[in-house]
Amino acid sequence: MNRLRKQTHWIALIALVLVFAGCKGESPTAPPSTGGGNPGGVTPPTGATVTVAASSTDLEVDQTSIITVTVTQNGSPVPNGTAVEFLSNIGTFADTGTNATIRTTTNGVATASLSSASAGTAVVTVTVNNVTKNSPSITFRARPVTTPQPSTDPTITSITPSFGLPSGGELLKITGTNFRGRVRVFFDIPGEATPREAFVTSQSATEITVVTPNVQLAPGQELSVPIRVVVDADTATQKTVTAPSNFVFKTVVLTPTIVTVSPNSGPINGGTRVTLFGNGFQAPVQVLFGSAEARVVGDVRFDSIIIETPPAHDALGDIGTTGTADITVININSNTRATLSPGFHYTPSMAITAITPFSGPALGGTDITINGLGLDGRLQVVVGGIEAQVIRASGTSVLVRTNPATNPCGNTSGSIVVTNIDTGVSATSTQSFTYLGVGPRILSVSGPVAAGANTTVNVSNPGVGALGFGDIKFTVNGVNVIPSPAQVTSGTTTTSFTVPTPSTGYTFPTVQCTTTVGGLSGTQLGNTTVPIIFTNIQTGCTDSSTVTITPPPPNTCLTPPRPTVTNPAGGSCATPPPAGVTIAPLTTTAPITISNGTEAQPLNITAVAISGTNASEFTINPTSASNIAAGGNANFTLTFDPTSIGPKSATVTFTTNSTITPTLTVCVQATANP
Repeated sequence: MNRLRKQTHWIALIALVLVFAGCKGESPTAPPSTGGGNPGGVTPPTGATVTVAASSTDLEVDQTSIITVTVTQNGSPVPNGTAVEFLSNIGTFADTGTNATIRTTTNGVATASLSSASAGTAVVTVTVNNVTKNSPSITFRARPVTTPQPSTDPTITSITPSFGLPSGGELLKITGTNFRGRVRVFFDIPGEATPREAFVTSQSATEITVVTPNVQLAPGQELSVPIRVVVDADTATQKTVTAPSNFVFKTVVLTPTIVTVSPNSGPINGGTRVTLFGNGFQAPVQVLFGSAEARVVGDVRFDSIIIETPPAHDALGDIGTTGTADITVININSNTRATLSPGFHYTPSMAITAITPFSGPALGGTDITINGLGLDGRLQVVVGGIEAQVIRASGTSVLVRTNPATNPCGNTSGSIVVTNIDTGVSATSTQSFTYLGVGPRILSVSGPVAAGANTTVNVSNPGVGALGFGDIKFTVNGVNVIPSPAQVTSGTTTTSFTVPTPSTGYTFPTVQCTTTVGGLSGTQLGNTTVPIIFTNIQTGCTDSSTVTITPPPPNTCLTPPRPTVTNPAGGSCATPPPAGVTIAPLTTTAPITISNGTEAQPLNITAVAISGTNASEFTINPTSASNIAAGGNANFTLTFDPTSIGPKSATVTFTTNSTITPTLTVCVQATANP
């Protein structure tokens, strides 16, 4: 604004110069007669009345609205050439190409043309000296996009391939658009009044596949044929389109080349389906194996032929039943030919070339693929001496599933023999199949158990026999026992067996213990661990472990024998006989009692000896005693038979089996009275 006002001041100064020139006698120059020129030489009035209008306030982008500004002073138009400044927030003015312009008035009116290349709302600010006004809002809308309606006429963009053999029968692909309804395709053969209709094999909106017809051509000739496609055929909306390029029928003289043959061997009786790969094959063809013609069983393609081999005795003549025959392909029309040597090898009518896998578990269930020749018909397959289950056969391969081996606990190997049941022809593999042993394993044995009681034994992979079951036995401490169950039919699960233990035949160790009465140290019988062996009687598979046996009851903690003696014959050998203790002549015997302690082992009195001055006048009976139980007694009788009067004494010694008291000494005294 300041720039504009400065510019206006310069304009006013120029106007003054012009006025001064007029004062010098020159006629003043009149302002332009139309509004909108370059700024004139009139000084804009102060405080003028300004109104702003727009020719249109709703437009599309790039359309134009005329902004009209009316400037009056005291109700009269301002002088012509009064400068008016236009400034828009968006868009451009036609005369400046920017969003700002300065126009001058004619009869108080100045105009400017505003347009916008982008959508939005424009407001034009108009300034005349010190007065500013805004125009109405002018909306520029995006121009609506009009989508042209697609054509419904069919079009053809290409035909593939663009040429073919005069014999026809080849697939031709036509691509384009609007292939709708019933479609018919015609070949307009030159010289023929009626077009050839091609057989349509498939159709979509953008693609048609047809089979080319046959035409008559001499060798080396070509025939260019237009192709027409009719859509919505035989209806009111039927339309026709012609391909932009013709289809060309060409006769080609091809020379065949044989690259390889698959398979390259087969049985001597023939009938093997073989594919010849190469190029330049042209029907009709003749294929020879040696001197014998093979049967062509498939379409002759440029790069492949499928045939069926003749028998070996026809192909090889006098050479023999096996050997290699050359293969010859002859293109009959051109009499061109090619030979592959060596070609096809005739093998025995059945052969095994490979097996996979080479091993599996001895419990059976392994699927084996056997590859070879002549593997068809009713077959019997024996794997390592065990017949397998035939699942399927295809001539070149057999799938079988193994049955359990005779000895599942050990590795066994053997060849695979395939036999045709109807013909008796068989083949044996050069590779062996190995049955991998899966022996039984004792997982756990319950215990300890009392002698004669049952123990529980868990065994994994107990195995089965050739008939699908296995009888089972266990050996406990060298004694054979029959478990429950006594037979298994599955070799891959864990089976729990109830096994009885023998009631006798064990050697129990002596162990230290503490008695319940008095807390004395003693001994008793301890547990013993004996071997336990699992055996599958049918397979011979075994595994061993141990079982702990407890001694039979009662098994009390006992101290060594603890003998004590009761001596009514009394007296101390170290002191004189007490007064009054006598043995009358008529009282010639006295008891001596020996007792064993409670919770003690059996006491044995192995010997009794009498010593001392008067030993010969005393005797004792019995002279030994055995197995005096804990808490039990043994009674001995002492007999006094004096040979003279007076006091007598002796010492009786009892020898025992006790480690605590190996001997007991009893002093006896007596007096023989007259």
